[in-house]
Amino acid sequence: MNEKFLHQLEEAALNAYPSPHQVLMDGWVLRFLGGPSKRVNSVNVVYPSTRVFAEKIADCETIFESQGLPVIFRLPDPFTPKELNHALENAGFSQFDPTYVLGQKLELKDFRLNRDITIQELPIREWLQLRADFAQKPLDQVRYLETILKIIVPEKVLMGCFVDDQPVTCGLAVLEGGLLGYFSIYTHPAARRTGYAGVVMDALTRWGMARGACFGYLQVEGDNEPALKLYEKLGFETCYRYVYWKKE
Repeated sequence: MNEKFLHQLEEAALNAYPSPHQVLMDGWVLRFLGGPSKRVNSVNVVYPSTRVFAEKIADCETIFESQGLPVIFRLPDPFTPKELNHALENAGFSQFDPTYVLGQKLELKDFRLNRDITIQELPIREWLQLRADFAQKPLDQVRYLETILKIIVPEKVLMGCFVDDQPVTCGLAVLEGGLLGYFSIYTHPAARRTGYAGVVMDALTRWGMARGACFGYLQVEGDNEPALKLYEKLGFETCYRYVYWKKE
């Protein structure tokens, strides 16, 4: 994939998972929300810099400190010069949580299971409760997602998959141009490895393709082996990788 297309993917992913507060700094986007999500509380390198890296890193630390947040850098491999990695190391930062952006050209697939399955589009709060239940977290711990969901500008859909009227899987898709991003694909612990994630992915794909989507992408942490195997089985391939940096 050429760098222009990877930039399009990166921009679409940032738009699909926005932060209500951000600062632009010489090709970098600084995002602030609070909560546990690193994507919306990090420095994102998007375009080439013109300033001295050591000075920019120090400025980022000052800005994040003013927001009461630790500074985290999110660096996509295709857009990150080696000099920036060296500058972060010299400033006392180290890498963690490598994450892969996977993608594929979209095509319709039929995930038929021998159960009474229904797919529903859900309002934000109902979907958020499923997301919390499936992740086995209190609702308060995922409340920050409500802020993100309410400020997404591109078209989005929140779906739940139900078997015999019981919720088993949920997912979010965001469409920008021909790019369809998949987020928060979660399955009830008792229903994992049963094919329901594929069902909701298929429903999200059909929703996107009906609106002109031709390429799908998603993000998976490098240590999430079950998810990586699932998406490989569904035909997704690695587009690029990004890593986070923080001070110990």
